[in-house]
Amino acid sequence: MREEQRKEESISSYVASIEKSTTEDEIVETATKATSSSNIYSGFAELLSALEKKNSSKNEKSTRLLELFSFGTFEEYREKDTSLPKELNAKQIQKLKQLSVVSLSMETKVLSYEILMKKLALNSVRELEDFLIEKVIWPGIVKGQMNQKLSVFEVHSAIGRDPNRRENRVEEMLATMREWKQTCDDALRDIENQIVETKTEMEMEKLRKMELTRKQEEAEKRASAYASGGGGGAGHGNGGGEEMDVAMKEESGSAGGTKRKK
Repeated sequence: MREEQRKEESISSYVASIEKSTTEDEIVETATKATSSSNIYSGFAELLSALEKKNSSKNEKSTRLLELFSFGTFEEYREKDTSLPKELNAKQIQKLKQLSVVSLSMETKVLSYEILMKKLALNSVRELEDFLIEKVIWPGIVKGQMNQKLSVFEVHSAIGRDPNRRENRVEEMLATMREWKQTCDDALRDIENQIVETKTEMEMEKLRKMELTRKQEEAEKRASAYASGGGGGAGHGNGGGEEMDVAMKEESGSAGGTKRKK
């Protein structure tokens, strides 16, 4: 069963069934069908929300069942949780084991065979590897590869699970997102400040070049006037040449400074 096949069955149909339900038995039946479906592995939080809107203490067992499949594990179920409406069927147990692997993969990307066998109540390495291949990797629940030499399952990626509302995971996620947003805002401000500083430096450099060009043009005009007038003699002519030399040196010095700055 591939991911595309899982999408064929929508959690919304079960949400609608709960909303229409008028008795506790109808709600238990819908919750059981949803948690038994081989095509649905997430979205149980939507069923919980629909159930909470009914605001009835009679739905506590169905609520616990949906919570188990939202963020619980097979190990929790094995502790003989008496708050469930009834014992899980074979399909529910298989799905809960699959979801338990997903939860473990969120904690670490290298899962030892020993831990997996214990958490899933499997008795042999062969049984574990068959389960990982047929029920986890092939359906796309968790993507990864088995390392038989090291006796570990190396996780590449996994489907998502509903947040654990009992542990305030939603608030933790929101806090993390707010922190990430603040970091992005700070980085953006730094970039904007650098852009402003760069523009200011470019404008200052442009003004310096304009001033040097103006001085050079003035010096050339004076030299030309002295040369064409002829009245100033060699001394006047040399004076104009000296002013041009001064302007050229200033320009050369400024250019050198600019290069050192860069």
